[in-house]
Amino acid sequence: MKGFTLIEVVIAVMLLAVILWGGTSLFFQSLRSSGLSDVNSNLDNSLQTILSSIEKDIRYGEVTGVGIGVRSDCLNAGETGYSGNSLYVSDLNGSETVYSLIDSKIASTSSETGRTINLNSTDIVITSLQFTWYCRNNISDKINIAIDGNSNVLSTGILVERSLSTEINLLNSGLN
Repeated sequence: MKGFTLIEVVIAVMLLAVILWGGTSLFFQSLRSSGLSDVNSNLDNSLQTILSSIEKDIRYGEVTGVGIGVRSDCLNAGETGYSGNSLYVSDLNGSETVYSLIDSKIASTSSETGRTINLNSTDIVITSLQFTWYCRNNISDKINIAIDGNSNVLSTGILVERSLSTEINLLNSGLN
């Protein structure tokens, strides 16, 4: 009678287990990398969208203050600029919008409606928001916006961190 011995069956099962373990491990590593890539992409896109939203408002509005400083403070700061964690912008109708960091969210508060809108989603934590206002006589003003944020990868405890910044020439502040 022909058949397999117990040792041959045990060896075959062990080889199959090693192959399955390796394949499963490779599958989960691929899945984890895909999740990490998705979070990276989502975080980058979200921070870029926030910057674009703020940029649109301040490019065509008039910056009236950064932090507790006004234009005279900015002019006195010279080349180093005046920095703060909130930005005050007036639109063409005279309504003021304040951008600030509240509870790890970038908040936009309108004086016209009195409402506060969060610009980032709940899965993104903003750790730092910094505005630097550059003013000099006879030169258009500029604002530098720097944002630091992070997000978790599918509840794995892996934290993805990003920092983005942009400098915006202001059309209605300083010399045009």
